[in-house]
Amino acid sequence: MTQQSVKLKLRQTQQLNQKQQQSLRILHMSSLELAEEVENWLADNPLLERPEHDPADSSEPEPHYSAALPVTRKTNSMEESDVWETVADEADFRRMLHEQVCEHPLDEDQAARVHLLIDYLDDQGYLNDSLTDIVENSPLEWMLDEDDMAEALRHLQQFDPPGVGARDLGESLLLQLSRRQPDDTVFCAVQLVKHFLPDIAKSSLPQQVRKKFPQYSAATIEAAQALVASLNPFPAYGLSGSGHTEYVDPDVWIRPDPETGEWTVGMYRQAWPQVQLNQEYSDLLAEYGSEAPELKQKLNEAKVLLSSLEQRKSTVLRLAETILERQADFFSFGAIGLVPLTIKETAANLGLAESTVSRAVNQKYLACPQGVFPLRYFFSQAAAYSNEEDGDGISANAVKALIESLIAGEDKRKPLSDQAMSERLALQGIVLARRTVAKYREELNFPPAHQRKQKA
Repeated sequence: MTQQSVKLKLRQTQQLNQKQQQSLRILHMSSLELAEEVENWLADNPLLERPEHDPADSSEPEPHYSAALPVTRKTNSMEESDVWETVADEADFRRMLHEQVCEHPLDEDQAARVHLLIDYLDDQGYLNDSLTDIVENSPLEWMLDEDDMAEALRHLQQFDPPGVGARDLGESLLLQLSRRQPDDTVFCAVQLVKHFLPDIAKSSLPQQVRKKFPQYSAATIEAAQALVASLNPFPAYGLSGSGHTEYVDPDVWIRPDPETGEWTVGMYRQAWPQVQLNQEYSDLLAEYGSEAPELKQKLNEAKVLLSSLEQRKSTVLRLAETILERQADFFSFGAIGLVPLTIKETAANLGLAESTVSRAVNQKYLACPQGVFPLRYFFSQAAAYSNEEDGDGISANAVKALIESLIAGEDKRKPLSDQAMSERLALQGIVLARRTVAKYREELNFPPAHQRKQKA
């Protein structure tokens, strides 16, 4: 007797209703994009109008800041030149990817999943979250399936710039090589990335490769080595270096109350456009709605849009309040006061999906006495830990601020080596390896000690 087994696979599919899609789309927008969107609503829907009286709040700080001008922040009474000249890079990078979705042959569900993955990318274009975590931390009503998300990732990895959507450096380099015209050099470069990536810069590499892959000549190996070295390890780096002045409208502000001195959170009015239902039309529809189905549809659309605006405001404000609560020392002491804070942790505390928090953070900016910062600035993993048993982690941005402070105060005739800075940080209870100090020093664009040395 032949037994037949039937394997039943329960598949989940992402199904977002119109209201959910609209809400997520509005949450993802920058304040400038939202302002344009609201203008389109007003032109298209007679049920929407601006309030007749929209007086500006005199207590609201000045909202306009130029992202092309360096922002100055104060840390322990020391002024430091900030590096937020390219603060618009993040917005341009993700906007470019979202715009590419419509250029690929994707159905509605596939496109929605790719949009979701784009919001999970870090500022260098990498996907650090596993597909399992993305599925598990998404709302149940989205019904995400890990296989479908893997397919969406394959689509995303075909976008420009080459290498975007990779989960590590090796995968990013392989994605970039896959765009090259295949020849022996490219084939050899692929093997270098797969088997010899940690040794890619060593002069002894050709001998190692010849032992494992004798079919490649020394010249081919050297050419492949040069090819790999020419690839971009950070796919999203420098995408918006257009040279023209970019302006950022902060979405929220945090400042001390002039009377009590307590820190307060508020939202700029341009981040929450003033729009309302036209009461006259609404009253007419309540009485004669059955005779005007088109207007009734417009009324339903208007209610969805207004609900999405209110949800956007609530989510971004709650996020700013969380930043104030968790990063309170930053607003008193500057970057050295930053503590590790992740999107996942914040989402759990707010009772939201990670993807929702990621969208709320995207293209949003916070103004405070220290300057104007992307909301993503306040989120980072622990870069170091206290040498005390109950010590908390220390954020990467806080460590960078300390290194910057050490270099600023060093004797220019005897500048501090990376090892010396590691030892000084250890005296402050911060355990950080020398190579990690070197990494952060390079990210701050400081040369090594022997190049910083000045003659007496």
